[in-house]
Amino acid sequence: MELTLESALSPNGILGHLSYILLIISMLSRKMFWLRVGVIGAALAGIAYAILVVNDPVAAFWETLLLAVNLVQIVRLVMAERGASFSDEEDQMITAVFRDLTSLEARQLLDKGFWLDHDVGQEIIREGAAVEHLYFLANGKAEVRSAGKIVGYCGPRDLIGEGTILTSDRATGTVTLSEKSRLWCIPAPILRDHLDKNRSVRRVIDRRIGDALKSKLRASNVALSKAGGLNE
Repeated sequence: MELTLESALSPNGILGHLSYILLIISMLSRKMFWLRVGVIGAALAGIAYAILVVNDPVAAFWETLLLAVNLVQIVRLVMAERGASFSDEEDQMITAVFRDLTSLEARQLLDKGFWLDHDVGQEIIREGAAVEHLYFLANGKAEVRSAGKIVGYCGPRDLIGEGTILTSDRATGTVTLSEKSRLWCIPAPILRDHLDKNRSVRRVIDRRIGDALKSKLRASNVALSKAGGLNE
């Protein structure tokens, strides 16, 4: 086919463009599932163009192979999503902080950490020290102290250590459990490595950490106000 403006804008030409347009759009997707859906659409358009317009069996073969590979990968993704199961306490955690993750993303993240039980008085974060773990408090309660004074509390469904877990900053307070508690935790290096490799998960975690910090700041301001600290 001779390339002219008229041929480029003809129905046959548009079919040829469509394959590349869909491919480019798929590359913009942040989710692997939709990326592969876009590639499948591009491959279908490419197959139609190769067979119906340019009669190119070589191009049709490679487009068909591209279609087959991505269909297989989508089936694997769907099966992995459906195969992800969670305990009651994991469901509680996902609802509280990881609800924007897919089932597979949540399962992969939870598997990087572990659950533990601690007694009253257990110190999990020390003021001035590096934060070594991110915690999710499933049940129990913790006190937050700065310079020896209580400045806040953490309760069920709260994240602990989120303020500096992704940086090299030191903890600004000491967190001590004031009740027997059940927690999920993940070591900081493992979390950082996982988030570096999974940018869509990183965006969700960043958003949830921001929400948690805002919530704690509001609670701190309310506590100060009730204590008369904002009226001085």
